Amino acid sequence: MKEKIPLHWQVTRIENRYGGGIPDVYICAEGCSFWIELKVTKTNRINISSHQVAWNYAHYKSGGVSFFLVHPLLSPNLYLFGGDHGRELVTHGLHANGSGTLVPCLWSGDDWSGLVGSLIGISRGRVGDHGRVGFGVSRVGFGSRGRVGGWIGVRGRWSGRPRWTGSRHLARAWGIENPPNR
Repeated sequence: MKEKIPLHWQVTRIENRYGGGIPDVYICAEGCSFWIELKVTKTNRINISSHQVAWNYAHYKSGGVSFFLVHPLLSPNLYLFGGDHGRELVTHGLHANGSGTLVPCLWSGDDWSGLVGSLIGISRGRVGDHGRVGFGVSRVGFGSRGRVGGWIGVRGRWSGRPRWTGSRHLARAWGIENPPNR
């Protein structure tokens, strides 16, 4: 998937084995910078540590932009959530009610170009805005298969245990090399 990321983007893979909640990937692109926490799940539960919840929320409250990008292994789709929704993702995961997930999904789909457009569009709408992530953005992500600002319909539960292998799996899918072991 490395070829899906525009060459002029600066993408840095972060591997923090000691906690602290810092997201897995830092991206600076087209005048926007944002962080992405990569999550892979075999079930509908999303394993997010309390440190990750706290870091992402503090970053959001400081005016920064961060996301949780979730890939359920039983689905070809990816799901993008705002970093300020970590607590809700821990509680509800991908749990659904009649109209979709209980946690607002900023983008979902299997079209990487739609994801790339959404990341930039949402980041531009968030910077300098004191509302929620994506506030004021009327349409982002123009992928033919992606759902913008939509909801998903699956169920999940949280186990309380982060899965490091999941973020490595998504980083490899993006073509981001793991840093050398220290």
